[in-house]
Amino acid sequence: MLRVGLNGFGRIGRAIYRINEERKQFQIVAINDIDPNVENHAYLLKYDSTYGRFNGSVDGHNGDMYLFVNGQRVQFYASDDVAKVPWHSHDIDVVIDASGVYRNVRAARQLVDEGLVKKVVITHSPKDGVDKTIVFGVNEDEYDHADDKVVSTSICDVNGVAPVLYQLDQAFGIEFGYITTLHPWLSYQNLVDGSVRSISSPGHFWKDFSLGRASNLSLIPKNTTVVNAISKVLPDLASRLDAVSFRIPTGIVSASDVSLVLKQDATANDINALFQNKALRNSRIIGYEDDYLVSIDFLKISESVFVDGRWTRVNNGKHVKMVLWYDNEWGYSQRVVDMLGLMERKFEYVKSEQEVWTIAE
Repeated sequence: MLRVGLNGFGRIGRAIYRINEERKQFQIVAINDIDPNVENHAYLLKYDSTYGRFNGSVDGHNGDMYLFVNGQRVQFYASDDVAKVPWHSHDIDVVIDASGVYRNVRAARQLVDEGLVKKVVITHSPKDGVDKTIVFGVNEDEYDHADDKVVSTSICDVNGVAPVLYQLDQAFGIEFGYITTLHPWLSYQNLVDGSVRSISSPGHFWKDFSLGRASNLSLIPKNTTVVNAISKVLPDLASRLDAVSFRIPTGIVSASDVSLVLKQDATANDINALFQNKALRNSRIIGYEDDYLVSIDFLKISESVFVDGRWTRVNNGKHVKMVLWYDNEWGYSQRVVDMLGLMERKFEYVKSEQEVWTIAE
């Protein structure tokens, strides 16, 4: 198994931990988070308001900074700089940076360049600093194990829309389109009106004052980086797209309202048939539903995205409207774990090739 360090133990970090405990994809041997209260972290892993109780034993000790999960001891650190954590002392192969903090991207590069870890996976879409952005269902075949040392798994919204856009563009061609993402509140938002601070750039306060309004009382329109993030994996298609977003007063499960103009004529049945077929052939990435469902029914789905066939509409042969659902925490974190699985297979392949070469010599 790959030996993995986890930087950032918030919503995504804990989801990754829970998923890996179910799938046993790799071994997490060290965790870093700016909050030094290990007992609180143990509590948050054990009890989750969204996903329920942890299936196993969890204990934390502030004194010796260890987290014990199902009998396994995991060293805990509390540094605000991923490069200052002694990952190398734990023989870490890959660090997952789930902090969402931009400066950690550059620090991650330092870890790789100095040979302290082999790879870093970034769980957001930074403006620079990564070798490759991988979105499963779009470009996972482009991962180059030799050259791609710092890899981004993009953002939840891209994982929740890009696989569908990719398939539509392949099948019918997309002339241009618009995406409206409906995203649940995030931890930086307020329960009552107040100022708003940036998580990714500590110390920065956004000029979009509406983001400081009470998150549980309003739909809050905002700009989104989803098109810029799509451009990292589908650059030609991204140039034909635009998007806006709403922060919505719910805690989990996102939706994308997608409006497109196709190059070729299609019917709603054609489009739904396409995704019914894709759901059968690649069920880990794209799902399909046409029952009378609401957002909470997609809680804890392992797929990146579900096409809701009830709402597929086509006007005049080319004007398409679609509704997509995705669990913005659990579904996205599944793909991060998949990225580690892809890396592990490549590590094993390289190891096997080296062993064959040694025997031949």
